[in-house]
Amino acid sequence: MPRSDAGRQPRPRVPDRTETADLRVAVWPGSPLVVEIRGEIDIQSAPELRDELLRVIRRCGPELALDLAGVTFMDCAGLTVLLATRRRAQLEEGSVRVIRASPRVLRVISLLGLERVFALGRGPRIGGSYKAIGGRPWSPAEPPG
Repeated sequence: MPRSDAGRQPRPRVPDRTETADLRVAVWPGSPLVVEIRGEIDIQSAPELRDELLRVIRRCGPELALDLAGVTFMDCAGLTVLLATRRRAQLEEGSVRVIRASPRVLRVISLLGLERVFALGRGPRIGGSYKAIGGRPWSPAEPPG
């Protein structure tokens, strides 16, 4: 009897990482080192971000200040990356803190009660500029690059 595929549904196509990953990372030298992250941090982009943040710790040291003001979306995979980065920095006697965060990131961190973990609200820089520690502000109107 001939085989019929009439009842089978087509398999969904899994997109390439580069198709949907909208993530940009910039590192600004200084003390502490500022890591500016823009775009979406989700299950697809999280491994790439984790690798990049661990590479920054290896090359530049374990004191990181994260600028997440340009993050447009973050799910639990993104939060896991931030917590893993913090843990690696602590193992090397450093720290990770968030100096700026988008409303979406603030909501995720606040809902989970992690404000203290990332030192949110400490110091004058949260939500403001970080020129004083060697960075430059970024505006969403600015083209990616």
